[in-house]
Amino acid sequence: MTTFSELPAMASNSVQQAQEDMALIARGEEADLPWRRLRVLLDHGLVEINTPVILGGPLAGSRTSISWTDEGMRFMGQVS
Repeated sequence: MTTFSELPAMASNSVQQAQEDMALIARGEEADLPWRRLRVLLDHGLVEINTPVILGGPLAGSRTSISWTDEGMRFMGQVS
């Protein structure tokens, strides 16, 4: 099993793509995020998948959500 410390550092173009993908998640637009790019965020510990999330109103029901981890917040320059 690979740990976060064993993962290679992201190249600068990968960092930029990861930041854009993290912004998509923050806006709730992750449905269009390809699995291969989501997997990079998961592998680097930047996001986590939460299930179930119970929503109310017009979106009522149980949904899976993707959220930033503390590491993801640091990656994006947010205070955790």
